Amino acid sequence: MKRSLPQRIALAIVAEYLETGFLKAGDRLPTVRELERSFQVSRNTILQALSFLEQQGYVYRKHGSGVFVAHQSPPAQGSVPLIGFVGPNVYADLLLRVYEGVEQVARLHGMHVVVGSTSNDYQIERWQVSKMVHAGCQAVVLFPCTRTKSQLRQDYLKSEFLDMPIVLVDTAYPEQERPQVVFDNYRAGYEMTQLLLHEGHRHIAFMDFARHDDDWVHYSTRERYRGYVDALQQAGITPQEQYHWIIWDKHFAVDNVQPDIRNLLERAKHQTPRPSAVIAIEDAMAVQTIVLAQEMGFAVPEQLRVVGFDDLPVAQMFRPEFPTTAPDFRRAGELAAELAIRLIRGEKLPSLVYMLPVPIRRRRVSARGGALAGTTPDPQPEESPVFTGEYPAPGG
Repeated sequence: MKRSLPQRIALAIVAEYLETGFLKAGDRLPTVRELERSFQVSRNTILQALSFLEQQGYVYRKHGSGVFVAHQSPPAQGSVPLIGFVGPNVYADLLLRVYEGVEQVARLHGMHVVVGSTSNDYQIERWQVSKMVHAGCQAVVLFPCTRTKSQLRQDYLKSEFLDMPIVLVDTAYPEQERPQVVFDNYRAGYEMTQLLLHEGHRHIAFMDFARHDDDWVHYSTRERYRGYVDALQQAGITPQEQYHWIIWDKHFAVDNVQPDIRNLLERAKHQTPRPSAVIAIEDAMAVQTIVLAQEMGFAVPEQLRVVGFDDLPVAQMFRPEFPTTAPDFRRAGELAAELAIRLIRGEKLPSLVYMLPVPIRRRRVSARGGALAGTTPDPQPEESPVFTGEYPAPGG
């Protein structure tokens, strides 16, 4: 069952202020006006969210003083079995899709889901998993934060909480040696590059994340890049370093990457040959790239074709439309919860890696880059059988 917007905002408030330990029992929440600005929703939505939290026992009101964190937060769940869900930003659309899948399966098994947010921080993630253990959760579905190479080498998941069933979703790394539900990002990068090659593009830029210490591993993007390189090479094209566009670590805050994107577009104007297409990190980055490119005089898509990933809401109504992918994050959450429950029951899983397909969602554009009249997105792909096995080899 999909949560209403006020319920989603209530979940976000819990994740942002309570689960992280930012506010303690007796502390006052930000004002309604401050919450409006923080979550960019209406006053009525915030009031409904606070009423929901009050009914659930998370907060209480003092007339004329504000809303305060209750002394029993989160509320006691009695004898109801618990399963934890921990992610970088649990009120982001992508994470909510995963959560909906986890909650659906948990409800079918009579379990309650306890939620924790990590703000994409390794140490907070570790702390949140520890909290889930001490709260009595029988298993945890974890959407891991991005790791550095040193964190991967000494990952707490390989030495701590070994008796706790923990199933990883999407941003998992092979080195973590835990059951994981991932998407075939190699194939997504390969097929997205093939789409552009079939459109006639030969100079294709690939947008990537990096940190100045070069110690950061964004696994999904790395796999897509591997697919991009293989697709180019199989088409007889040698990948060029000048087309490997680096966005420096801004903690995934899309608004903060505008200067980097603008610099890359300015540089592209003077490259020979100039790139005619760019594969963005995800849809929000694709939207930023298109907007900035148009401001700088690029005709989109005639002079610069932009594609994205993940079919995010920010792109669904955006014009000009652009191709993206349609990963089923809800199904990933369902499968992860199903695996976690099997582990709770003491079952042995046949594989550590469960890989889901990532269909390409093509969107047509007119000669001038606007949406064709009557254009509708590709239909949602039918669910494909789950592949259980190893990550694809180079060239796969």
